[in-house]
Amino acid sequence: MSGFFGVLRPDGAAIDQQWLAQLAAQLSFRGPDGTNIRAQDGWGSSFAFLQTDPGRQAPQQPVTLDGRFWLIGQVRLDARDALLRRLFGTGPSPLQDGTDEDLLLLAWRQWGEVSLKHLLGDFSFALWDMAEKQLWCARDFIGAHPFFYAHAAGALYFSDTLQVLRAVPEISIQLDDLFIGDFLLDGLCADPTRTVYADIRRLAPGHLLKFEGGRIEVKRFLQLPIEEPLQLRRPEEYTEAYRELLVQAVRDRMPDAAASLYLSGGLDSGSVCAIAAQLASQRGQRQRLKAFTISWRPHFDDPEPEFAALTAKHLKLTHEVMEDASFAPYEPLKTGVETTPEPSSELFLARTGRFFQEIASHARVVLSGDGGDDVLTGRAWPYFLYLQERGDWFGIARTFGGYFWAHGKIPPLRGGFRTRLRRLLIGQDNRQSYPTWIAEDFERRAHLKDRWRQRKSAPVYQHPVHPHAYASLHSAYWAGVLEDEDAAWIGVPLEARAPLLDLRLLQFLLRLPPVPWCVNKDLARQAMKGCLPVAVLQRPKSPLATDPLEVCQQKRTWTPAACEPPKGILPYVNWTKYIETLEQVKGSLRLETLCPISLAHWLKDVENGARIQ
Repeated sequence: MSGFFGVLRPDGAAIDQQWLAQLAAQLSFRGPDGTNIRAQDGWGSSFAFLQTDPGRQAPQQPVTLDGRFWLIGQVRLDARDALLRRLFGTGPSPLQDGTDEDLLLLAWRQWGEVSLKHLLGDFSFALWDMAEKQLWCARDFIGAHPFFYAHAAGALYFSDTLQVLRAVPEISIQLDDLFIGDFLLDGLCADPTRTVYADIRRLAPGHLLKFEGGRIEVKRFLQLPIEEPLQLRRPEEYTEAYRELLVQAVRDRMPDAAASLYLSGGLDSGSVCAIAAQLASQRGQRQRLKAFTISWRPHFDDPEPEFAALTAKHLKLTHEVMEDASFAPYEPLKTGVETTPEPSSELFLARTGRFFQEIASHARVVLSGDGGDDVLTGRAWPYFLYLQERGDWFGIARTFGGYFWAHGKIPPLRGGFRTRLRRLLIGQDNRQSYPTWIAEDFERRAHLKDRWRQRKSAPVYQHPVHPHAYASLHSAYWAGVLEDEDAAWIGVPLEARAPLLDLRLLQFLLRLPPVPWCVNKDLARQAMKGCLPVAVLQRPKSPLATDPLEVCQQKRTWTPAACEPPKGILPYVNWTKYIETLEQVKGSLRLETLCPISLAHWLKDVENGARIQ
């Protein structure tokens, strides 16, 4: 999770190296292992290095192989051997021990932008072609690392850290109405290309930016294929294929150094920990692993530590349960950043920061179980329709009848019937109604009512068997989740890696027949037999027992009405009406209800630091 900044001035104007050094210092909370800068012919860059994979990282950037192509960014490649075979055939490779940045440059030199279709891994980078005077910027399909850019005064500025771009004098820091409107309505922005600042853009996951002659062109470079469902001969073939892909995904993400592991009491993180423990044992490095469980005890009953302890004992992992004596919403961050880059609907970010510091004290890389729910909780109804449209009545009888024969019940269809029936009988849920506290001028200016109606309308899905999972994977949802764990948000140089979001694994899962394999995550449960405790394998997916926000209200450690609004929020929110709404809610607050307070806290923090427009 190194930090980078760059600027390209097409006119070739000189870049102040002292200014670049100042920006490198601002990035140092990301990369404490050294900074370096470069300025030449209208191109300037600042880099702060965080060592996570010794030998596979370039400690100084930008990197070049031939003086023509220059690369700066975050690059971690999977399936290196397969990429080397594509580049050099079966013969010996001169870059067998090269860095991931070297391999990417070599692939780009051979294939150009088409190389992005051959790259697996996590990356967010800019590549300057000095010969063609072209700047190329790319972000991987999942969006593991952020990428921001702004076109101002004829130059293109870019970074993985929004706060750094905000400090560039040429870039306006006027707030974006549509971003603010979306945040107030739902706690996030529906447009993955926008940021809270009108003149700073976010490169969406799976997209490529080209800057040439002062013009910007952005396009998607990767979309997951839609393929026919797998029809394997034996059930064991499904579980064997899943395990093999999961092993590859974990192996590629494990550093040749100490590693931390997120371990809840569930199946997803437990599966990742089981494979990591197996691989570490093969390397004789099990002592380098440590599992961490975040617990809500003693504030309320939380079963996660108990189940996590069973898994840790079964896998013989060093295990730490992290608890806090007290917590409250909107505590100030006490890490490497003063406030979040954008408004956040996460109320307990300071608590997360404390835990991240503890995890990072063991290792700079942590493996997570993020991504296990998208496909593995697939819906039976789209699969039924898929078979019906093809007239495959034998397939319907075999699949759905076989499930009924084995379990004594039909698989949960999850076709949205109960939701539609409830709306028919009792009408629209009042909690989903348009808020009355939006400032009228802002509402008209941003056309918020129309935007709200569009967001509530049913989305269009493309995948015939896993439509919701396919839509989720292309929606930048996971990019948002991972960005919230980024050092720019938490202030802790800790890099999270998610094996269950590996593209090879996702493409296999999207071909998986939802019945029986996605009912109750049956595939993962079958594949992990013998690897995890029986109690964990049989445990149903369980939501958090109690809402931490309710705990704070019951203990009277926090009340929303106590927040004094900064002047900056009044153009967006009629605060008097908003407080009246809170008084009517009376203790049943939801995160969406608190979005104006979250925005107020962020505006106050930013205004205390520097003026906003």
